[in-house]
Amino acid sequence: DEEEQQGVVAVAAPASGMDGQNYQNGVDGRGEQEAPPKEEEEDGGMDQSGAPQVGIPKEVIPAMRKAFSNLCTSPSGVLFENALLQVGVKHEYVGAQGRISVFFGNLSPAPLHRFCVRIDDCDHLRMQKQGTEGLFEEGGEDGDGEGGGCTVAVRTQAKLLLLVEVTAPFDDAPAMRVMFETEDGTRHEYPLRLPIVATCFMEPVTLEPGAFMQRWKSLEGQDRECQEVVKAPPNAPPIDEEYMNRISLIITDGLKFGRCGGCDPTPWTVSGAATFRTGAKDLNGNNINVGCLVRVEANPQVGAFRVTTRTLHPLCSKAVKNVALVSIKLA
Repeated sequence: DEEEQQGVVAVAAPASGMDGQNYQNGVDGRGEQEAPPKEEEEDGGMDQSGAPQVGIPKEVIPAMRKAFSNLCTSPSGVLFENALLQVGVKHEYVGAQGRISVFFGNLSPAPLHRFCVRIDDCDHLRMQKQGTEGLFEEGGEDGDGEGGGCTVAVRTQAKLLLLVEVTAPFDDAPAMRVMFETEDGTRHEYPLRLPIVATCFMEPVTLEPGAFMQRWKSLEGQDRECQEVVKAPPNAPPIDEEYMNRISLIITDGLKFGRCGGCDPTPWTVSGAATFRTGAKDLNGNNINVGCLVRVEANPQVGAFRVTTRTLHPLCSKAVKNVALVSIKLA
């Protein structure tokens, strides 16, 4: 499937998101989860002013990781929660554009002071930020947290709105750091990831079996294909046709791919196609888009799935594979 260079109807206003966990290859379906990303580890100690600093407790990381993965294929939900703070996300996309609303709710019995948020710039995203007054002010010129930020009263929220447009393939998620102080002067810093992943910008394509297989074969090659094997969750039921229907919904509703039926004589394979939309232009002024194909093959005997993605761009192949793997682990 060659890279499409066709015009996309412009969206007048942007519409209102997998931490990239990878699993090692294994033909027998075994997959070992990699170590957690560094930014998720507990981050305690002292800040630059000598005040105590608290990061994300290690016991919260598994639930946070699962919440992130769910949000990559769901329109809304809770991204992070502990005794002090709840971070909720609502996001929707049209073509290459997205609208992401983030809500920071104070769950503690006292106000949260000097509350601010830092979102890293990304080369692949054009980003406009709006938010509660003071939300993006991190303090004085020395970065010591003096002044700046806003106060989030008990049972109230600070709000953030992001308008984004994707300009190139990518396989990561934007970093967001949430910082605040509690009444006793303890500084909290939570490194999070926003669930803005490549599959958010997919548009489904439905292909006849012959057309799908022709494009599939044309995209053979190491730079175009990504493949990994993942075990079904330990508490999952046996892989049957009902289970495969759940996998089909992951591909269509979660990854935003069109289901391409009839490509195989067996019920244990799900095939799909989509177009990754970008706001970048070619020399003729047309939007640059990337065609993407995916196949999920089940092995009921060993309770495993092989996920294979093929696109013209290595980052697209990797990104689709990563979202599919984590979604299957949660199925």
